[in-house]
Amino acid sequence: MKQYFSLRVAVGVALATVSSSSALAAGFQVNEHSANGLGRAMAGQAAMPENASVLATNPAAIGVFTTSQFSGSVSSIFPSVDVTGQITSTMPTEAGDVVIASEDASEDDIADIAIIPSFFYVTPLNEKWSVGVGAFSTYGLRSDYGDDFEALHFADTAEVESFTINPAVSYKVNDTLRVGFGLNITYADAEISSALPNSLTTVLGVPTANASVFKLEGDDIGYGWNAGVFYQPTSSTNIALSYRAETKLELDGEVSSALSAELNQPGSLDLNLASITELAISQELDEQWSVQASLVFTDWSTFQKLEANLASGDDFLIKEENFDDSLRGSIGVTYVLNDEYTLRAGYAYDDGVVTVENRSLSIPDTDRHWITGGVTYSMTEATTIDLAYAYINGREASINKTRSLGSTGISSTMVGSQSATAHVLSVQVNTRF
Repeated sequence: MKQYFSLRVAVGVALATVSSSSALAAGFQVNEHSANGLGRAMAGQAAMPENASVLATNPAAIGVFTTSQFSGSVSSIFPSVDVTGQITSTMPTEAGDVVIASEDASEDDIADIAIIPSFFYVTPLNEKWSVGVGAFSTYGLRSDYGDDFEALHFADTAEVESFTINPAVSYKVNDTLRVGFGLNITYADAEISSALPNSLTTVLGVPTANASVFKLEGDDIGYGWNAGVFYQPTSSTNIALSYRAETKLELDGEVSSALSAELNQPGSLDLNLASITELAISQELDEQWSVQASLVFTDWSTFQKLEANLASGDDFLIKEENFDDSLRGSIGVTYVLNDEYTLRAGYAYDDGVVTVENRSLSIPDTDRHWITGGVTYSMTEATTIDLAYAYINGREASINKTRSLGSTGISSTMVGSQSATAHVLSVQVNTRF
């Protein structure tokens, strides 16, 4: 019974890493903080204090502004994450393993449309000090397999929403160097579940269709910090280094199951949001042209396992995730067309964090290519509007995973592939006063 209990938990809780945003960024990272930054694939973002949204990537850079600044943006993400495959389930008998079900396990559009808002305000206090605050998301995911999906015991529904409040301060060391520091207050809410697929519901004689194997609902508030350096060796060159520390969360809530009564109790799930380091540069070529580049390192290797903690005191090793660290490289170009319009374009290559041996239905995460473009329109001397578009194409990934269904003796093998693309539209309003 103990083995059955542990595996039932594993089926559901491993979904904590399912990532609709894997079509967008490594793991379940979210990059959509700035429409002007998205227009050049976020290249050089930590070194580009064009408006208050730079606070999200480098608190030091807010010290460049000589007046108060406000930026507000909304990004709409239209993902297309598809799974194609075949699942075969077997049961042991005296004569050997017998196939009890062989079904198509394909599903289109497992990731929902997402709307991501962000808001920033910064203001100088004097010639040396500036302060600001941002409200945005750096991590999130959402996936949902339909009731007829024949691998629901591998993956069903997973959602993690997070929102960070980030007050920050910048100090001018001298005419070329600024340093910054910020605090992060992050609220996260999660709902994670798994269920029996139709074919196994019939085999096991369970009277309820899509009976819940495991469901966890919980939330938490975590705390962290970020820091940055903004260096201007010449009037045409900006160099930046920024760091956002890991945030540790313990999502407390309720655990439930229609199949295992002992799971119906309070529980929690540890979820750590990986640290992020960015090295960025922006170089003006003349009065109209400039180029940008960034290298972003995300310390996903700290995310090695998932463990369920139940109020009864039982702790279970759910799944060895063994994430790899991620590197994201981007290059961009900015062109000032005239006093009213600024144009941008960019390209980025984003490493996936899931190795072939650790890939599963729960993590549709692969390497991605970003192609982006954007424009800024100056409505008045004080107010601008940014528009951006990004097309993200993920490399197709193979699936070959086996999962046992507890004490029933049933073992299922899923063989197939995952593919992911996404379109992102972003709009932002900036004003100074």
